[in-house]
Amino acid sequence: MRGGAGALAYLYRQLGIASRAEAKGVSGCLTLLQCWIYDHFPTLRPSRLEPRELERGQAGAFRWRGTAPRSSKRRDAQMLAYYRQAIDSLTPQSVSWTPYGRSPHLTVRRTLYQGLLRFAEIAEYYDPTRCLRQLGYVQGVPYPPERPLVVRRPASTLGYSLSYHSVYDSYWNNLGAHSVHLDVFSTPIRRRPWEFAENYMSWYIRHSHPHILSDSRPVDDISDADTVSTIIF
Repeated sequence: MRGGAGALAYLYRQLGIASRAEAKGVSGCLTLLQCWIYDHFPTLRPSRLEPRELERGQAGAFRWRGTAPRSSKRRDAQMLAYYRQAIDSLTPQSVSWTPYGRSPHLTVRRTLYQGLLRFAEIAEYYDPTRCLRQLGYVQGVPYPPERPLVVRRPASTLGYSLSYHSVYDSYWNNLGAHSVHLDVFSTPIRRRPWEFAENYMSWYIRHSHPHILSDSRPVDDISDADTVSTIIF
């Protein structure tokens, strides 16, 4: 498995651990996560950073330059509150849905891979049916995830455990048999870049959190037109 896939698997695991109630930080390739955020959410970019053209061979992170403000407890608390509110206030028009082009899978076929990503003993499941709009397709209810052999997600970051059957390790080397066929699963987006299938929102609300802040609008008030909490995964 290539190094990039391993880095993504490790980041996925660390994000899972960071979601625990007692977590106080996060590790992994956070530069990758930051660049993903800047690519998709222009309103969340630091004002000092501007997109720039890459030279041949440069990593994507070079598109962003700037100096982070000096950290302090008061400033960090203010920024946390600001970003929580900013995320809940996103509109479909303020999101860059296809920052890598309308059909990145035509250039990088591995984008359609469906199976495990592994880094040493860490294995995380990757499924492009969870982010179809990034590929220019209407978002529908994704495939059910493969069930792990062992799952342990306590409130503490200690003891977090997730493992899969070794049979899934062979998927990576058989891309043809373990790729999503987009034209079978969905249809190309023809109107709005945030389009989703009729049954998707009801599924999403059952399985996720439409808002970060508890005093945001109730779920019943969310309409197709202004829902953007469905953009991630």
